[in-house]
Amino acid sequence: MQNSNELKLANVAYWMIVVAGTVAFLMYFQNFLKVFCISFLIWYIVKKLRDLVSKIKVGKFKLPKWLVTVISTAAVFLAIYSIAKIISTNFQSLAQNLPQYSENISMALVSLGNLTGIKDLDQSFTSLLSEYKTSIVTYAGSIAGGVGQFIIILIYVVFLLLEETLFQEKIQKVLNTTAAGGNIYKTFSAVTNLFDDYLSVKIFTSFLTGLLSYFALLIIGIELPALWAFIIFLFNFIPSIGSIVATLFPALFGLIQYGEPHVLLTVLIAVGAIQILVGNVLDPRLMGSKLNISPLVVLLSLTLWGFLWGVVGMILSVPITATLIIIFGQFDNTRPLAILLSKNGEIHFGKEKED
Repeated sequence: MQNSNELKLANVAYWMIVVAGTVAFLMYFQNFLKVFCISFLIWYIVKKLRDLVSKIKVGKFKLPKWLVTVISTAAVFLAIYSIAKIISTNFQSLAQNLPQYSENISMALVSLGNLTGIKDLDQSFTSLLSEYKTSIVTYAGSIAGGVGQFIIILIYVVFLLLEETLFQEKIQKVLNTTAAGGNIYKTFSAVTNLFDDYLSVKIFTSFLTGLLSYFALLIIGIELPALWAFIIFLFNFIPSIGSIVATLFPALFGLIQYGEPHVLLTVLIAVGAIQILVGNVLDPRLMGSKLNISPLVVLLSLTLWGFLWGVVGMILSVPITATLIIIFGQFDNTRPLAILLSKNGEIHFGKEKED
C-alpha cells in the first residue's frame, strides 16, 4: 500500500515538473515561438492560395509549381504589407484628429457623469488625452517599424515552403521505423485535418464579419471604417471575448466622434447583430462539433495562452487545445485528461475507435 502511494506521489511530482518545465520553456522562448507560429500561419495561407492558383489553366497550359509558389507568396506578403501600412496610417490619423473630438468627448462624459452620478469625468479625461495620443503614435510607429520581424517571418516562410515536401517524406520514413508509426500518423493526420478545417472556417467567417461591419460602419458614418473592420477581423480569432472587444472599439469611437450616446448604441446593435449572425449561426453550421472543446476549457485556455503569449496566444488557444485533446486521447495515462477537456466527454479519435 505504501509503495502504491509513493508511486502515485511520484507520478504527480513528475507531471508537475513536466508542466512547470513546459510553461518555463514557452515563456522563455516566447519571442521565437510566436514569430514561428505567425510564419506557420502565413505558410498555411500561402499553401491554400497556391492550391487555388494551381487549378488555373489556359487551355492545356498550366503554370509550373515553382512559379505558382512565387506568385502566391508574393501576393500574401504584399497583402500583409499593405494592411500594415493602412493600419499604421489610420492610427496616425486617429492620433492627429483626436484633439478635434475633445469637445464631443467632454459632452459625452458630462452626459455619462449625470447618468452615473460621477462628477468631473471630462476633466479627468482631458488630463489623459495627451498621454493617450502619445500612446497611439508610439503604437503606430511600432507597426511601421516592424520591418526586422517582417523579414525574419519572410525567411521562415520561404524555408517552410522549401522544406515541406522533404519534411513529409522524412516524417514518413521516421514513422516506418517504429511499430507505433501507424497510430502516430493517424494522430498527425487528425490534427492536420482539424487545423485545416478550423483555420479555413475561421478565416472565412472573420473576413465576412469584418466586411459586413465595414459597410455597416460606413453607412452609420463612423470614420476609419477600414481600421475597425480589420480589428474586428483579427479579434474574431480570439474565442469568447474577442467579438465583444472588437465591437466595443468602433462603438466607443462613434461616441467620441459624435458625442452622442445613441451613436454608440447604433454601432453596438449593428455590429453586434453581425457578430451574432455570423458567430452563432453561420460559424457552428460550417464548423459543427469538430473542435469538441468544453466552453469552460476554451475560457481557461484563452486566459492561459493569453498570459503566456499575449494576443498571439489568444488567437492560437483554440487550435492548440483541440490538438492537445487529440494527442492526449491516444495514451492511456492522458486519456482521462482528454475526456475532461472535451465538450461532451466523447473522444472520437483514439484507441476506442481503432478497436
